[in-house]
Amino acid sequence: MYCRFQRYILLLLLLSFSIISSAGPADVFDLVTLKNGDVYQGTVAEEQFNINTVFGRVTIPYIHMSEIRFSNDNQSSTLKTQLGEVFTGSIENNEILILRVLDPALPVHIQDIQKITFMPKQHAAYKKILEDSIHTHNGDHFIAQVITSDLMLKTDEAIALINKKNIQLVDYAQLEDAERNNTQLRLTNGEIRQGKIISQSITIETQYKQQLDIPMSEVATLAYAVNHSAESMDSNFQKQLPPASYLRDKMVDGRPGPELVIIKAGEYFRGDNAGDDDERPAVKLNIAAFAIGVYEVTFDEYDFFCKDTRRNKPDDQGWGRGRHPVINVSWNDARAYIQWLSKKTKQRYRLPTDAEWEYAARAGSPGKFWWGEQFEKARANCEGCGSLWDGEKTAEVGKFPANAFGLHDSAGNVFEWVEDCFHNTFEDAPKDGAALDKPGCGKRVIRGGAWSFPVKEIRSANRWRDFPTRRSDDTGFRVVRELITINEH
Repeated sequence: MYCRFQRYILLLLLLSFSIISSAGPADVFDLVTLKNGDVYQGTVAEEQFNINTVFGRVTIPYIHMSEIRFSNDNQSSTLKTQLGEVFTGSIENNEILILRVLDPALPVHIQDIQKITFMPKQHAAYKKILEDSIHTHNGDHFIAQVITSDLMLKTDEAIALINKKNIQLVDYAQLEDAERNNTQLRLTNGEIRQGKIISQSITIETQYKQQLDIPMSEVATLAYAVNHSAESMDSNFQKQLPPASYLRDKMVDGRPGPELVIIKAGEYFRGDNAGDDDERPAVKLNIAAFAIGVYEVTFDEYDFFCKDTRRNKPDDQGWGRGRHPVINVSWNDARAYIQWLSKKTKQRYRLPTDAEWEYAARAGSPGKFWWGEQFEKARANCEGCGSLWDGEKTAEVGKFPANAFGLHDSAGNVFEWVEDCFHNTFEDAPKDGAALDKPGCGKRVIRGGAWSFPVKEIRSANRWRDFPTRRSDDTGFRVVRELITINEH
């Protein structure tokens, strides 16, 4: 009760602050939404929450909590932390107490609760931590320390024991062909190895000091020594971008927008004199600064848009939603998403122009690919690229190294819609990198190649086209955010 009394005093102080600063109550209170539609504001007086996952019991302190969504039977409830961890299972807490300022404390049974959204908290542990990151096939995400020191990889040539100090990223692909290699390791020296992990499981220690054994068959991604922070919930790769180059807007409801990287103004040669007809002649362009998505828009992001606007969700071909790039979306669908995102963030979002896309994709490289002139194995997902997903399906975003500007999958995975109307020469294209448009445009440009297309189509200069109403399992999109704020008045 003493801790609850302290929490109650803190609540009073927060209320006083919110009145002085004119902050809304939702900025400082937890929100408890009941299944009957009632919503209560206050402070949830629980020191910790216990969840039984398929991997074991995890206890999370209140200070780390971000959200709980309760399933009807509480067997598949979802708990999220401020660092972006996700745990699925049954919540042990039977009843919570909501401390309210102007009303008596209210006990509520968890069977009556639909969702709890916890107020954001500042805590020293959130500034930056260096831990391993484990994503599982059921959607759980652990930020933890992998205690298991070695992984055993069976390749076509031999069996190797690889120490975790030499591993940066482990990706596991669920493939229809059981005979294919299904695991890819990116080593700290840049080497890519493919094979099958024959280690049975890994042992991890969570941030909250519980040890769990996770079968390797359940691991989707394992990233070692990842920098985590409260402002960035991504953990598929270790960010190496300067802080000033990284940008992420918040929506009006507090939900984070797409992860962006700021591309500085510069010049480059657009096109390829040795490429296809519609890539010639190469033209020098000056491009103004803009921000562009680090990743292709994911199903997670697009599905939320569909839910919010009551649109039908696109088909994922059975490959998985979540962090897979959204597919089966037309140019018109992409434009609708961007208009919605602009309203939600009060910023100016749009599709990249054809010239901006190539500038960002090249990342300063004059070669055929962003990494250079020559093709390199397992740098991208395409037919013949040598990745785990070649010619079979999309990979989750961020499975391959980023280019020098910080963009992932600018080569391969899915084609990306851009703003321009397709024209088979650059002759009429604006010299400032703006979009080429014309009334009654029949086809729009798509860029970057895809999982089902050969290596030559993932070249930085390669251009393709499609009808703006067509939806395909090899086409998605990436967003651009203009570096100017919308005037709300």
